[in-house]
Amino acid sequence: MEEIEIMRQQLAALKQQLDTQQIVNKELLRKVMRSKASWLNRVVVTEIITLPFVYLIFVSISVAYDISQWYAFIFLIFSVLDTALDWHTVRIPPGMFGTASILELKRFLLRQKRARMVQVCIGLPLAIIWVIAFFSAMRANTDLGIPGDTAQAAKIGGLFCGVIGGVIGGIVVLVLYRKMQRTNDTLLSDIYDLESEK
Repeated sequence: MEEIEIMRQQLAALKQQLDTQQIVNKELLRKVMRSKASWLNRVVVTEIITLPFVYLIFVSISVAYDISQWYAFIFLIFSVLDTALDWHTVRIPPGMFGTASILELKRFLLRQKRARMVQVCIGLPLAIIWVIAFFSAMRANTDLGIPGDTAQAAKIGGLFCGVIGGVIGGIVVLVLYRKMQRTNDTLLSDIYDLESEK
């Protein structure tokens, strides 16, 4: 009878040790996940800070090429909408890692991943259409207020720089998108690993 009681005590101690280990693992996982996701929040903050400056660049180009300010204004509207969406599809509230359950966190990350994919599938074609329209307007303007050959050289130089900038911008967006999705997959993988330990 004494042996059974000793075994019960040992099993209870083992169960308590396992429960403690799971709590430690969850807390450690939350810290690791918060660290992995921190760059996502910085991207969104950077977008918010740089948006007015990029808008002013397009206003300046519109003035220099004497084209409608509507191009810059449409850019601003779409960029504000995209940044507002990024606030929900990219940013992970820091408190979520401390307060949400692992299941809630998993659902949140899965929702974000799907929403981000939809956002890129809609936003990228719209951005390409805007870029084509903007460059077409730049190209159509023949009078830059500069005499003859200089105007032509300025126009070609501006278009060339614009196309290079557009291509680089598109590549940066796609690289960031892939990195965001990979980070999301890594966080989900960490959660699945923790769940498989149960």
